[in-house]
Amino acid sequence: MMIKLRMKCLNCDKWNCIPVDKIVIEQSSPEPKVKVLIPMYEPLKAETCKKCKKVIAQPRELIRIVKSQTSE
Repeated sequence: MMIKLRMKCLNCDKWNCIPVDKIVIEQSSPEPKVKVLIPMYEPLKAETCKKCKKVIAQPRELIRIVKSQTSE
């Protein structure tokens, strides 16, 4: 399933839209009846940041969305 993923550049903090394929990876779990499915994204082509022109996604690297914790 092809979707557009918004990804922030680590160098200049600009948000970029990247076309990706959404895939689901099954991870092993300690309990045999429980299935753990992790959504991941595979970029369709090498993408560079529109502002600083640095590479932010490669075709064979999987991207996993991780929720960041903010300290209060």
